[in-house]
Amino acid sequence: MRQKPTQAMGNKSLGNALASKKKVSKNQVVFFDYRDERKLKRFINDQGKIIPRRITGLSAKEQNLLTHSVKWARFLAVIPYVADEYK
Repeated sequence: MRQKPTQAMGNKSLGNALASKKKVSKNQVVFFDYRDERKLKRFINDQGKIIPRRITGLSAKEQNLLTHSVKWARFLAVIPYVADEYK
């Protein structure tokens, strides 16, 4: 007899699809410094938007630290608000 797909089965397949897009492994200790332009640019797309948590693989606390660091770096003009080609 064939089983009906359940919510858990659907989430599992979706989770596997998203797992391949993650950019940061879970075992790293994450510290974001607003002065470290190279590290912050890894988490910003070509338009200048912050990449969401489901893609980066960060925890909620780490994503919050990232967001504050990016916003502070933008305020201090370490990184631009918007990329040059979108101005």
